[in-house]
Amino acid sequence: MTFTSIIIKNIKFNFKKYIAYFIANSFIIAVLLMYGSLIFSKEFTMASDADAFKGNFIPMLVLMIAFSIVFISYTTISFIRYRGKEFGVYLTLGVTTKDLRKILFIENILILSASLVTGMIVGTLFSRLFYMIIGKILWIDNFRPSLNIKTYSMCLVIAIIIFLVNSIFQVIFVRKLSIIELIKSSSRAEVGKGNFIIGTIALIALITALCLFPKIVKQEIFIGSESALLIIIITTIIAPYFIISSLISMVNRVLVNFKKTYNNNNLLVLSSVQHKFISYKSVIYLVLILAAAAITFISMTYSMYGTIEKNINIMYPYDFGFIENTKLNKISDQELKNIVKASGGEIKQHKLLENIDIMEYRSYEGKVMTYGNIALISEGNYNNHMGTNIIVNNGELVQVLNSPTDSKYKDSDVIINLNDSSKQQKQIANLKEDKNARIVDFLATMNKDSYIYVEKSKKKYIEGLYTNEFYSLDYSRGTALIINDDDYKRIKGKLGQKVVSCDHLIKLKDPKDYKSFNSILSELKKLNRGDESLKPEFKQRILEKSIKENGFILFSSLFLGMMLLISSGVVLYFKVLTGVDEEKERVKKMVQLGMTDREVSKVLTKELTIIFFTPVILAVSLITYFFSVIYGVVPNGEYMFNKSLCVFAAYIVLQMVAFFITRGRYIREVVG
Repeated sequence: MTFTSIIIKNIKFNFKKYIAYFIANSFIIAVLLMYGSLIFSKEFTMASDADAFKGNFIPMLVLMIAFSIVFISYTTISFIRYRGKEFGVYLTLGVTTKDLRKILFIENILILSASLVTGMIVGTLFSRLFYMIIGKILWIDNFRPSLNIKTYSMCLVIAIIIFLVNSIFQVIFVRKLSIIELIKSSSRAEVGKGNFIIGTIALIALITALCLFPKIVKQEIFIGSESALLIIIITTIIAPYFIISSLISMVNRVLVNFKKTYNNNNLLVLSSVQHKFISYKSVIYLVLILAAAAITFISMTYSMYGTIEKNINIMYPYDFGFIENTKLNKISDQELKNIVKASGGEIKQHKLLENIDIMEYRSYEGKVMTYGNIALISEGNYNNHMGTNIIVNNGELVQVLNSPTDSKYKDSDVIINLNDSSKQQKQIANLKEDKNARIVDFLATMNKDSYIYVEKSKKKYIEGLYTNEFYSLDYSRGTALIINDDDYKRIKGKLGQKVVSCDHLIKLKDPKDYKSFNSILSELKKLNRGDESLKPEFKQRILEKSIKENGFILFSSLFLGMMLLISSGVVLYFKVLTGVDEEKERVKKMVQLGMTDREVSKVLTKELTIIFFTPVILAVSLITYFFSVIYGVVPNGEYMFNKSLCVFAAYIVLQMVAFFITRGRYIREVVG
């Protein structure tokens, strides 16, 4: 009988043992085939902004390949441990270590070849669905690239690299084991100790980090300190490792005070789990890190992607807009309508909003600072524009913002400077030289009728989608100061027409009417004699660009995240199964004590539930907490947090599926 026939018969006889290992390898190959195919797809590079994606695509692919190599090598070693007794029997029958390595080598070729073929078939069959998802995420119509020989060649090369690395790990692992070690490798518990004191210290450190995090994010303490955030992140990553091995000891000390709960079949469970947590702590910690990384990648990118359109609508409530001043973009409403009509489109709404553009001066904690340009709008113009009834008294102002902001400088006083531009340039130059200039000294250089000083107590904030955001050296849109009509007339009369501008805000009947927009763009360029300093931006173009850029990151994170999640389940699956022989011995003793198979299964299920869901609960709880704090201080945070909760729920469902699969196999192996 040849080695090959022995291996084939062994695979047939132990098919159920190989199936998880085979499926894991096939899944990795299928993912790499589908994802890697994009690098050779002309349709993808033509349908998307190749330059924008290339910087992220190759590093992500390399990261996925590296992870695949590490993951498959890990599962290979775990699989050998699982079959340690089988290999020990081979050695007792006279098979040499060299022969055993040869068996593993041939077996590795057969399994990886079968995984390669299966993975390629699965990848090919699901590629159409994969491309449909990409097209939907990136807003690319009829995205149907075809797989080519380069894609399959790349997949083959990756499989060969994985095979070679696997073979090296197998040789090193088997060479170090004796017959007795091989026989015991499937049942030997890992050496480890749980230190209650260290675990308690780690728990205190973690709780402290969690308490400090929201205060740092809200800039209540350690303002601007990146090192403080870094320490919290490192503590959050490291502390769970020491907590895990002592976790059951901590639970025991609490439950011992509740005698009924403690003695109701939980004494045996907690005693066993305490031992397992010590020997499983590295695996549980690894699963925790993999799961936390996966749900962080997926939920963050998904929540950001899910809010793109909403954020764009806030930043750009109109399809496009442009600023008209005394020199540029001088065009009438009728001319715009004629241009759009000639292009086959129609203007649904065209609004004009007059502004005074001035330099923004603020006083904060007794110091004066400049912030660039800001627009002033009279209360009458704003109310007519928005259909509101805001009343602003003399010497007061209301700051309107497209989107909410939580800057500490919201509590500053505002100075409206009425000096001419030449004098203001000198004042600005002096402020740049003296960054600690006092407001008292600054105002002392000005006449009382050359400025309007508004204290923070006479300032209010409102949110309103009043214009499209725009920023340049001379203009700023997205926030403005609404002032009394009389104050507005006074400022306008003092500074002259040169500081007055007008926002043209346009909604098209078809928001995707590129032809009409491009026609207006071309006409404005002619009117301005090639000057494009106030060139308008098309909302649809901005939206599509953001969707494509963030969408690419999303589906890359989805693939990497899915690999991490599947890996976490497989790692725990193999770890549980390598302890089957040890559990069989323990179950025999439990049966001798009079426990039925049903009672034994119930105890094993409780133990497995605790082991399986401890990293899940820790990962989801920690990430949920951090996200709730972060999203609590960002625009649309609640909406983004809800998107993240959907990802957490999906992960829990996936982990439950993995649990029931592992539990069924585990109970059958141990109890029979």
